[in-house]
Amino acid sequence: MTYNPSLRIIPRNQTADVLPTQQEPSILTWLEGTGRLKAREVVVPVTAEEESEEIDDLMGDSDKSFDVDDDDDDDLSLDDDD
Repeated sequence: MTYNPSLRIIPRNQTADVLPTQQEPSILTWLEGTGRLKAREVVVPVTAEEESEEIDDLMGDSDKSFDVDDDDDDDLSLDDDD
């Protein structure tokens, strides 16, 4: 049988020993200490107007791309007197 010091037998009626806490630094502390923690980049929020202008630029000039004929609705009758 191989000896393993981390394994031991303790009877059920006996209270277990309390393990001492390890004084290791947290990951955040370790990252700060090693210089590996990078600051976040500042994000500038986009306003609705800027977003609208960007979409308009992508779509091109929508007024000149096609002619909308709104007179098509004149042919339809809203009366149900048939």
